[in-house]
Amino acid sequence: MALAIKPKRSHTSSSAPTTSDLVEGELAVNTADKKIYMRDDSNNIVTVGQEGVSDADATAKAVTMAIALG
Repeated sequence: MALAIKPKRSHTSSSAPTTSDLVEGELAVNTADKKIYMRDDSNNIVTVGQEGVSDADATAKAVTMAIALG
């Protein structure tokens, strides 16, 4: 049986989650801006992915997310 993972999401342009919206390691998606956000272990909301990012930047953000998620 497949498991569906549904991160929190917004369809409103320029809408980003706040620390009260996410717990540490939780992901959120903005479908209008095509961005992925995460709350890190320092209680910051960071953008971990977005459309049009270079491969090097995407790799660095993926490594950061992997470290944060353990």
